Amino acid sequence: MIIGRNEPLDYKSINETIVKVMCDYLKESKIKAMVLGLSGGLDSTVCAAICRCVSDELGIPFYGVSLPCSTNKADEVSSASLAGEEFCNVFIENNIEDVFEVVKKACDGISTLASTPISQGNIKARLRMITLYDMASKMGGIVIDTDNLTEHYLGFFTVNGDVADLNPIGNLWKTEVYGLAEYLYKEVFKDSKALKAAIEITPTDGNGVSGSDLDQIMPGGTYNDVDEILMRWVTLNDAIKEQYIKNGFEFERGTFLFKLCEKYGKENVVKVIKRSIGSEFKRLPHPIPIDVFRGGIVRKLTTE
Repeated sequence: MIIGRNEPLDYKSINETIVKVMCDYLKESKIKAMVLGLSGGLDSTVCAAICRCVSDELGIPFYGVSLPCSTNKADEVSSASLAGEEFCNVFIENNIEDVFEVVKKACDGISTLASTPISQGNIKARLRMITLYDMASKMGGIVIDTDNLTEHYLGFFTVNGDVADLNPIGNLWKTEVYGLAEYLYKEVFKDSKALKAAIEITPTDGNGVSGSDLDQIMPGGTYNDVDEILMRWVTLNDAIKEQYIKNGFEFERGTFLFKLCEKYGKENVVKVIKRSIGSEFKRLPHPIPIDVFRGGIVRKLTTE
């Protein structure tokens, strides 16, 4: 993956590259349809716009599915509907609240542990993915993933829930997804109501955990702030990272991370970094293999 950017991105070129690579992959794999879960947020709407371009190029159907429940805000549901109507060949909306309540009750009956907003959100994400994969399997299709690079390094996704097959925007930071959305809105799908709504909407997990994603990641911050911190952290040498962790995140004066602490506050910088560290298990190969030859766990699959 390309982590840092040394110059402004050419979003026209990026969009064309994504569409071409997707078209090549779908043709080579003989994929007959694309299925995408529409949350009403920026990422799924941008992916829907891209998939529309791919569908027009290849002539294969593109299905958009909105699966809201009680924790989804009204503007999220309406934004998902706009994206489905604008970009999809077939759009389906089905509230999953009843199914969720049945599954939640069954889970609560098995365990005496108290349910939490996060545990409930995991159920909802996995119910949605079950639905999307069921549709895709019936038509020889593929499920489109909508996670971005920022979410990847923050672990802001549900394992076996949000992770799908082919990801158009997985190499882009959240701020860059906004940039791509602006390009698509101005140059490709001019005056798109769906893209406009998605750009303006407050990002949430749709599960009622907090008022916005940023409330969980860096309260009072922006995605520009979060991305700047993450870019600096993930590009560090592993040995340097380990040293910072052991030293309680004491950064040397003059280093980029020290300057970011001055800019955003050390508490915010460390909060973002710790979230990235704590979610590492989500970025490992799944299931996580045990290295029977060297000991420990396998962090990267290899034949060596």
